Amino acid sequence: MFITHLKIARRNLWRNKTFVTINMAGLAIGIALFIFIIEYVTFEWSANRFHKNYTRLYRTMVVSQEDRSTYHLPPGFAPVIQQNFANSTGIRAYVRTAEDIGNGVVSVTDNANREKAFLEDKVMYVDGNFLDLFTFPLVAGTPSLNEPNTVAISETTARRYFDNDNAVGKIIKLSNQFGTTPYTVTAVFKDMPGESDIKSNILLSFKTLENPANRNGNDWADPRSIKAGFSIVYLLIADHSPVDQIADQITKFVHKVKPQSTDRMAFQPMSELHLAPSFNYIHQTFGSLKLVVALLSIAVLILLIAWVNYINLSTAQALNRAKEVGVRKVLGAQRHELVVQYLTETFLLTILSTLVAILIVLALQGVYNGFTGKSLSILVLNRGWFWLLGVVLIFISSILSGGYVALVLTGFSPIAMLRNKFNQSGRGLTLRKGLVVFQFMASIIFIIATIVLYRQLSYMQTQDLGINLEQRLIITGPSNQIDTSNTSAATFKNELSQLPFVKSVASSDNTPGMGYNLSNNRIYRLGADLSTMEEKTYYLLKIDDNYFGTYEIPLVAGKNFTPQMVQSGWEKDGKVIVNEKAVKQLGFTSAENAISQKIKWQDKDLEIIGVVKDYHHLSLRQLIEPTIFLPSDIDNYFTLKLNAADISGKISSIKTLYESVFPGNPFDYFFLDQMYDNQYKEEQRLGRFFIVSALIAVFIACMGLYGLTTFTAKQRKKEIGIRKVLGANTNNIVQLLAKDFMKLVVIAIVISCPIAWWLMHRWLENFAYRISISWWMFVVAGVTALLIALITISMQAVKAAWVDPVKSIRTE
Repeated sequence: MFITHLKIARRNLWRNKTFVTINMAGLAIGIALFIFIIEYVTFEWSANRFHKNYTRLYRTMVVSQEDRSTYHLPPGFAPVIQQNFANSTGIRAYVRTAEDIGNGVVSVTDNANREKAFLEDKVMYVDGNFLDLFTFPLVAGTPSLNEPNTVAISETTARRYFDNDNAVGKIIKLSNQFGTTPYTVTAVFKDMPGESDIKSNILLSFKTLENPANRNGNDWADPRSIKAGFSIVYLLIADHSPVDQIADQITKFVHKVKPQSTDRMAFQPMSELHLAPSFNYIHQTFGSLKLVVALLSIAVLILLIAWVNYINLSTAQALNRAKEVGVRKVLGAQRHELVVQYLTETFLLTILSTLVAILIVLALQGVYNGFTGKSLSILVLNRGWFWLLGVVLIFISSILSGGYVALVLTGFSPIAMLRNKFNQSGRGLTLRKGLVVFQFMASIIFIIATIVLYRQLSYMQTQDLGINLEQRLIITGPSNQIDTSNTSAATFKNELSQLPFVKSVASSDNTPGMGYNLSNNRIYRLGADLSTMEEKTYYLLKIDDNYFGTYEIPLVAGKNFTPQMVQSGWEKDGKVIVNEKAVKQLGFTSAENAISQKIKWQDKDLEIIGVVKDYHHLSLRQLIEPTIFLPSDIDNYFTLKLNAADISGKISSIKTLYESVFPGNPFDYFFLDQMYDNQYKEEQRLGRFFIVSALIAVFIACMGLYGLTTFTAKQRKKEIGIRKVLGANTNNIVQLLAKDFMKLVVIAIVISCPIAWWLMHRWLENFAYRISISWWMFVVAGVTALLIALITISMQAVKAAWVDPVKSIRTE
């Protein structure tokens, strides 16, 4: 019997090729987009969950009274906690990592006795048990990094350094801010996967920095120090341990040791690191839970639109099969047999559409990876849960869509069907209209969302930031510090300023768009009542005397740093400049009143000599933060203000100068405006998804509308023929067919607009600076939907109007 149903289904599908093609195209495109989004969501959701102990691993955070957090802690903190709490709590082990501070130049000697140099920016100091607690499989060697001057490198890095030779036992030399230090390779690990938020090619033994000779005078980097907060502490906690209670116990311990502290400790599960909300404006997370939820919503909505399109077309197409069903009933077919027949056709069409969708995904995977900016793969098809989800969705969608059509059609009497009375019945008409409204409602929401999103993105990218990012070239400072000095940095800046296409040069520890340093100690105005003062966070930036001029940041009071202040440094000179936000937070009534006043930070009294206008150091998602600028001849980054439109030909001369002043340091640069825009990657990615989703939603809705128009024109063919004989022209016929459908689109506009407003209003709340949702956005979306619907309807209406009326009248 099943084989018979299958044969009949195949014949019926072939007989109705137009409707089947429209249905398959709509379903296949909807399912393909669903698979693509599930790929992305799976990638984001599975981040960090490949570690064997991920359910027991936690990152330690310090949460301020303002509910702002940092996960950068002094490295000496972890051993103290382990010593005092290992026996009384569930803490089983800790591991510390220190990112960025070890970046530099690695030199190796190959088999031909040639020395090769590599600029490395993914160097990390780690505790000896790092490869035991985290699951990064070894290719060769042993996981322990307990001994000083030992290093583990990734498989790709090993090939870069030593080709196909065994890297274990080889010596590499790393030149960075701590000098030039030799390391013995003790392990090679597989490249850290894309799902890992810990990304490093080189893992250095943290124990190396315990030796003062390996710190080059940077005693803040001593792993036993409790002063500078630069390490990340991960804790391995026993199963079923009360994590919050452990954090509270540690908080009480910290308050006992440091009574003035109002901070509290918190532990963040490893599984939540990727998608958790950003702690503050410095430590941005790697992913976005809101983006994942938004994409899942898009996936479900597109799938619903595709299914609705199928139900709509199938319900309309079923009218053409009314006589067939009537004949089969007269010949003795039972209702359940007819229902099974329709369900078989639906299952067959859904499975075929799914196969086409998978082919689309395979064909466009590379394009999709470029679209998302991630190295995604079709490996989601290898997951059992995905196929289970697919089977469940196919079963449910087939039962709901095919079952409804079958039950409705087989519910009529054979006589009514043979007399074609089914056509005049209002049964199913309301449903079809409702489905058309739903499709266009979803499409209009997508269109409005896309308009709002890109308007907000445009607003952020064109808003006056208070600084000038155009024609600003950033050169990364020297990594190999052993052969360089502050004199070299001054020489480099002086030589750059002599170039005819360079207007000015500045140096700083960070650039706009990169972040700040965060004060871990209370900063307050001298003379303030500390008992009533809340602990506030301040952001710190080390700069030279050309920084404000190079970025065109105006002073509103006081004066700029002098070269002598920069050379002496803020620690000796005791002079600082603050922004307007800091003036207010410190309690001064005006910028002028803050000049020559002193503030306290750590054990130093600092004098405010100037106040600069507030500017957006980071994206417009965040408010402008109270910032303190410290004079320093630091050379992390050099900013060049250029006066040449075409700089491509000038880079080589800058590179030559850089290599002559900083020998052994690879030259690296980027343009500031491009880097600053990278902060809006999430919005750009979401915008691309919305554009594609809007196009697909409109396309599927139009296919459904085209199919329904085709069916309506066919059903009213005789009426159209009579009207033409009586003098109706093409415009009259188009109006006749378009009138009812255009009413449905208008209803969809009325329903979708308030929903879209609410959704986008909630989304805009994530931005400190945002646009207002204007009425014209809804008008544009509505008019676009009406025009698309009218064009779609007109295509078939004109075709129907051109048919010879004599042939139309003879159809019955």
